[in-house]
Parts: sequence; C-alpha cells; structure tokens
Amino acid sequence: MRGTMKFNPVLFLLAMAAALISGACAVTAAPLSRSQIPADSKWVMHLDMNQFASSQTCRLLSSGQGDAKRFQNMLNHYRNLLGVDPLKDIASLTLFGNEVSGNRGVALISGSLNSKQITSQFSTYSQYTTKKNGRLTLQTWVDKGSGKPLWASFYSSRQLILASDEFSLVNAAWVLDGDRPNLAASKNATLPFPATQPGSFFTAVTKGYSGSNPTQAMILRSTESANLQLAENSGIVDGAILLNADSPETAVQIQQILNGLMVSASFTDAGSPLAKLAELSTLSRNGNTMSLKIHCPAGEAASLVGSLLTQ
Repeated sequence: MRGTMKFNPVLFLLAMAAALISGACAVTAAPLSRSQIPADSKWVMHLDMNQFASSQTCRLLSSGQGDAKRFQNMLNHYRNLLGVDPLKDIASLTLFGNEVSGNRGVALISGSLNSKQITSQFSTYSQYTTKKNGRLTLQTWVDKGSGKPLWASFYSSRQLILASDEFSLVNAAWVLDGDRPNLAASKNATLPFPATQPGSFFTAVTKGYSGSNPTQAMILRSTESANLQLAENSGIVDGAILLNADSPETAVQIQQILNGLMVSASFTDAGSPLAKLAELSTLSRNGNTMSLKIHCPAGEAASLVGSLLTQ
C-alpha cells in the first residue's frame, strides 16, 4: 500500500462504520472547519483525531487484536505514505471533492508535520518531481497502486495538501487563502452539515453521490443529501445516519430496501457485519427523512468496525 491514497465518499449504510479505518489518534483537537472547504464540494469527510484518541473504540482498535489487525495495517499505510506516526503526529484529516463518482479529491492533513522528513519520503516514489506555483512548492509522483499521479504541497508548517490532480491541489490552496468561495461563506453552497454533537469524532456529508454498487447508487441518487456523525461518550458510541429523500414516496422505497437488506442478512448470515449492524440499529422515517441510529458500547462498535474492515 506504499504511496497509495484513495478518495472514497461512499456514505451508504453498509460502509458507514468502515470510514473509521482512516481515523488515527492525535494530540490536538481539530474540529471540522467549513471555511477550508471549497463551496462546490459534493462530499466531505472529517476525522477529529483528538476525540477519537480519547475513546475506548480507538483503544480497542489500536490494540490490533482479532479483526482490528487491518486497522493497524491502515495506520502503517499512513506511516509509509507520510513518514510520520499518525497516532502521534496527525491532528485531523479532512477529505472532499466536487465530483460524485471516481477517485478525484483532496485531503487536508493537519498536525505536527515534519516537512523535510515527509518530503524526503515523497522523493523516494516513482517519477517524483517538483514545480513552483506562486509561493507553493508542488510535489508529484506516480502512485504505485493505481499508476496515476498524486500531488502534494505544504500549505503551512502544520498543514499538508494531498490531491489527485494539480488543479484540485492549487484550488484547495486558493480556498485556504480566501481567494475562492468556501462552504462557510458562499451563498451558493448547498452541502448541509449537522450540528456537532458532544464527543463527535467523525462527520461525513454527501450530495448527489452515485456509486458503482447498483443498490447504493439508487439510494444515494434518490436523496437530496446524506450525512453521518459518530460520537462516543462514557464508553457508549452513538451514530446517526440521515438520508433526505427527494420525495415521500422515495423515502418509503428506501426504507423498504434497507429493511429488506437487514432482515435478509439476519436470516442468511447472522454473523455478518450487516447483521450485526441491524442488531445494533434503529431505522425510522419522518416524512422525506430516513434515520438510522446506533447506540452501543464501544466494545461492540469496535468489533463491528473490525468486521467491516475484513470484508
């Protein structure tokens, strides 16, 4: 996995908890800042590492026991990619993009970053080169996994921009400079964000995403927006997934599909991640809004995430 970075804004029910795989513990709180995200973004994922670091879920996943082994592999991936320890050095990770398909996007990585050390790591990758763009030094190389170029630049001593293409990287820097519209200030921004709950460590929002899985694509194409928030307080994990359908009829259809998937999983494979998720979840509908809520001890949440990571 050395040198590989993929952007995946999938917010479908089956993949919700798997988003935790990118969550590395950290030392500094870093809540989501909408002023750092372009106004035309169609999806955003944000991990507040400080909140996650203090959770029992993090401690259980970081133990590397059982299904949590792949979580350790993901941490090692970031160690290889950046040449830093994500458990100690990364404060937050924010991913976003303005396309609703494919793997194009941007990652903002904040924390205690050693630019010389990370640049030295990047320079070992295939076809590594640099170029200047204003005050920024852009670095690019060919990703070993995908065979496609990746781009990186230090916006500041504590913030690194990684991107799938040069324009996305430079545009992200312009937004940080205040020279391009952002989600916090633009009147044209339509990506909705839920209010941050106490103990929240992961937030994801999408509008108009269309995935390759037929059922997933149908559900998300039929929603005005979808958002997820995960939090832990006193060893209890709460998750809320909201799907705002484009009509009451569509909301009923989505509810029937999700209920069918959960019932089918419970009967055909009681030990599957989806069956475990169904057991821990409450699914309801209010008008156009579908709501799936999870309320469980951290041990059960860690087990569920570990199971999802093995799929």
